[in-house]
Amino acid sequence: MLCSSYMCVLVCGLMLAIWVDIGVADQFLQGEPGLPGRLDEFAKTMSSGFNATEVKLDLLNKRQSRMATDLLRLKTKSSQTMKMLYTMLTYRKKFERKVLAGINSIVNTLEEIKHCLGCTCPKGYERYSSATCGTFCYRFESNNCSSWSAARSVCQAEGGDLLVPSECYYQFFREKAQQHEGTCSHFWIGGNTNTPGSNYVNVKGDPVPSSFSFWSVGQPDGLLGESCLEMRSYLTNYLMNDYHCDRPEGFVCQI
Repeated sequence: MLCSSYMCVLVCGLMLAIWVDIGVADQFLQGEPGLPGRLDEFAKTMSSGFNATEVKLDLLNKRQSRMATDLLRLKTKSSQTMKMLYTMLTYRKKFERKVLAGINSIVNTLEEIKHCLGCTCPKGYERYSSATCGTFCYRFESNNCSSWSAARSVCQAEGGDLLVPSECYYQFFREKAQQHEGTCSHFWIGGNTNTPGSNYVNVKGDPVPSSFSFWSVGQPDGLLGESCLEMRSYLTNYLMNDYHCDRPEGFVCQI
């Protein structure tokens, strides 16, 4: 019973407060004749602003959507471009490998051609070939004995020159000389000097040093003006010796 009385008092108080507020508001509005219109205008302005904001937000959302679509399209194109570039690079590498293989093939073919150019020697010549000493043609003349200068002229007329003495192949020609012994017992080779006993040069103009391994013992000595180089058979088994250039001997040509 006490609770009900309390509730009645509370409700009555609340209704009284509302009535007072309405009355105060009504009195306020009556005291400000233009206020309701301004409030309506303000409400309309706010409503219009909200509507404009909604439109702008909608446009912004649409722009964001288009940007997202464009970005996705750009990403797709970028991915396609990267794939295209990768494919191009792959083909380029394959092409470069093929070109390099082709160049190597051409080089090998040219080497074979170059090698084969020396396969056939002129009539009367034999072929010498060594991986370290090179390839050339040579012939021993053991029947038509000539002076050093005459022998050289013969070799030059055949497209070559007297054999250039070389550490690389001299031993080979020592052994070959034994197989070509004939009327002439010694063989002129391509070397001489203007100062007998020293400063020997080969027919290419390169020095023939005194340290050359195949000099005969005590040579060169330039005895009595000896100034041309020979492969001497007597007592030396075709070691190198200097001798008188005008003496008739056999000779070795090299092309």
